[in-house]
Amino acid sequence: MNKKMIIGLCLAMLMLLLAACGSGTNEPEATKDTNKGTEPAATAAGTKEEKVTLSFMHFKSDVTDGVAKIVEQFEAENPNITVEVQPVKYDDYYTLIKTKLAGGDIIDVFTLNPGGQTKLFADGGYIMDLTGQPFLANFDEDVLKGQATDGENYVMPVNGGPIAVFYNKKIFSDLGLEVPRTYDALIEAANKIKEAGKTPFALGWKDGWTLGMWASRDLPSLTALEEGQTDFFQKLEVGQAKFADNPAVKVTIERAKKLFELGNKDQLGVDYNGVVDLFSKGEVGMMYTGTWPLLDFEKKNPDFYNNDLGYFPYPFSNDEALNKLEFNPDASLAVASNTPHKEAALKFMEFMSSKQGGDAWVNNIKSLSYVKGSTTSIAPAMDELKPYFDQGLTYDSQIYFANTTLDWSTQFCQLLQQYFFNKTTPDKIIADMDDWISKNHK
Repeated sequence: MNKKMIIGLCLAMLMLLLAACGSGTNEPEATKDTNKGTEPAATAAGTKEEKVTLSFMHFKSDVTDGVAKIVEQFEAENPNITVEVQPVKYDDYYTLIKTKLAGGDIIDVFTLNPGGQTKLFADGGYIMDLTGQPFLANFDEDVLKGQATDGENYVMPVNGGPIAVFYNKKIFSDLGLEVPRTYDALIEAANKIKEAGKTPFALGWKDGWTLGMWASRDLPSLTALEEGQTDFFQKLEVGQAKFADNPAVKVTIERAKKLFELGNKDQLGVDYNGVVDLFSKGEVGMMYTGTWPLLDFEKKNPDFYNNDLGYFPYPFSNDEALNKLEFNPDASLAVASNTPHKEAALKFMEFMSSKQGGDAWVNNIKSLSYVKGSTTSIAPAMDELKPYFDQGLTYDSQIYFANTTLDWSTQFCQLLQQYFFNKTTPDKIIADMDDWISKNHK
C-alpha cells in the first residue's frame, strides 16, 4: 500500500471517530438502523451499504430451479440485494398478482406477457414506464416495438422461443414417417402412429394453459394468414366482429377434437409435468409445446434427449408456404410503480438485460434470450430449426391480438372441453362465444 493511500485511510477513520463523538452516543451515525427497507444511501468510506430485499414473482414455475439459479447469479453480482423469489403456476398467476396489487401489496418486479396483459397493468397504473432506460439498448428496436404498449415500453423483453412440435425420431424412422410440412400430413402421421399401437400426441390438458397455448395460436394463424382477417381480434374487442363471421373458428374447433382423439389417455386429467414425464419415456410420437421441457427431457432420459428428440414447426396450414416457425415472447419483466426499491429493481433489470443475464436464461432454462449477443446453444433438437432462423422464416401469431384485453381464449377452451365429450356442437360453441363476446366487449 503506498503512502497516499495510508494517509487517506487514516483521515477517513479520524472523520468517523469525530462524527461518533459529536453524536452524543457510542454508535456511529452511519450504522444507525433508521432506514430499514429503503434504498442504499451514499456512505462514508469503510461503511456497508444497507441491504435491500426485492420481491420477484414469476409464472415460470415449470423451471423454478432454473430461475432460482439466474437470481443467484444476480445476487452474487449485487451482494447488498436479496431477491425473494415467488414462483406461481401460470393458470393461477394473473388472478393472484392482480388481487395482490389491487389490495396494495408490493411486488417489486414481476413477469408479464407482452400485449393484452401488459396493457391492463399499464392502464391500471401498476407498472413503471421503462421507456428510455439505458438497459433497453441491449435489445433490437424491432423487439422493443413489438412489446410496446401504446408506443411505450412498460415491460423489458427477457426470453422467447419457438412453439413447435417435439417428435420421437425413432418412432418416425421405424414407421417410415417424414416430418410433416402440412396440417393434413401431420394428422396422417398421427394416424399411422396410432395404428402402430403407440400414442400420437402427448396432451397435458389438465393445466388449462396447455390447451390455451395451442388454441390461441392455431386460431389466430388461420384467421390472419389463411382467412386474411388480420384485424379480427381488434374488431372482436370492440364488438365489430363475431366468431360466426370467421370460418377459421369452426376449423380450430374440429382440430381440437381431432387432437383430443389422437392424444394419450386421460388428456384432461394429466397436467403439464405428467405429460413431460410421459413423452420423455420415448413412447409417444409428438408433443406440441415450447422449449420449456428440454431440461426435464435431458434429466429424465439423456439418451432420448441427445439422439432421438427432434423438433419441427407446427404446420397449421395445408399451404406449405404459410407454415413458418412460430416464435413468441415468453416472459417479460415489469417493475411495480409503487416499489420502494426502485434503484435495486432497476439494477435487477439491468442484470437481466446484460449478456451475462441473457446467457443465464439460455443455460438455466433452455430458452432463447432477446438480449443481443446471447448464446443460442440450447439442445441438439434445436438444430433442426436452424434453417428457419437463418432464412428468417418465423412469425408470431400473437401480434394479431396484441394490445387487446378480451380474454376469449379461456372461455373458448372451456367450451372445447365440453365438445370433447359430445356435450355441445361446433355451431353451439360459436353461438355461445358470440353471446359471451356481446356481454364482455368494450
